[in-house]
Amino acid sequence: MSFSILVVDDAWDSREVITSILNTSEDYHLFLAENGQDAIRKLKTNNFDLVITDISMPVMDGLELLDHLAVEMPDLPVITFTGFGDLFGLKALERGAEDCIFKPFDARDFKLRVAKALKYSRLKKYHDLLEQKNEELRLLSITDQLTQLYNRRYLQEVLRREFTRAKRYRSRLSCMIVDIDHFKAVNDNLGHLQGDAVLRELSALIRNATREVDIPFRFGGEEFLVLLPETDRRGAEVVAERLRRAAEAMPVFRLGGELAEDVKVTISVGVAAFPDPRIRSEIDLVTQADEALYLAKRQGRNCVMVG
Repeated sequence: MSFSILVVDDAWDSREVITSILNTSEDYHLFLAENGQDAIRKLKTNNFDLVITDISMPVMDGLELLDHLAVEMPDLPVITFTGFGDLFGLKALERGAEDCIFKPFDARDFKLRVAKALKYSRLKKYHDLLEQKNEELRLLSITDQLTQLYNRRYLQEVLRREFTRAKRYRSRLSCMIVDIDHFKAVNDNLGHLQGDAVLRELSALIRNATREVDIPFRFGGEEFLVLLPETDRRGAEVVAERLRRAAEAMPVFRLGGELAEDVKVTISVGVAAFPDPRIRSEIDLVTQADEALYLAKRQGRNCVMVG
């Protein structure tokens, strides 16, 4: 594994000493900068694993460079060096330097300290990559593959959490269950692949019609559930009606891209809201929304009912 190292020093003789020490390793690719500003320009166009910088320099010194990196690149390890004693070294460590080396350099000690800093850099990158992969796996486990909404498995966790929060802090929580009317006819007339496309389109519509804090799920088949934190019964009804109108106006395209003018998609929506004396648990909230959805279907579909 090779490493890119930026050496920052205004004195050419110091740069020569450092490069001569580190050039003995084939794993190091060295880049040079004459001061902090020059270093920042190079940092913008290159990815470095380590910065080795003098503290005392004109234009921008090593301490100022450390302050900049602490904000812009906090994970980039920095080794400082100085010939002015412990006080400068202590200041560098206080500002986030990984290490401070004092002149004159001992070649063996210098190489060991660089190797130690690069080991930290490598471990940090592996750790960040592992966290990224774990987060990707977590998202896969809670996401419905077809619609890219949250799945029913994750619903149980979120529903319990949001209801507990609403009950504890006496805040509002609404739930709406959305069902596509006569969805079987879409599958029968246009095929299941076309039905999947309709599910994806409606999922996107739900995301666009709700707020960022609202939490949409694929509830099962052609049903969707949306939790609306800090939303009362009237607010949820407004959201549901807006979604119903948007679904009714949504064009349906065949898989080849042709507009299916003979196919219209409508939805029925059941809404429930907490607090409500009939709702004592998260299960009650969903049950009441489901009962309201049943009433919407009995009313002829393509409507919103509030439980």
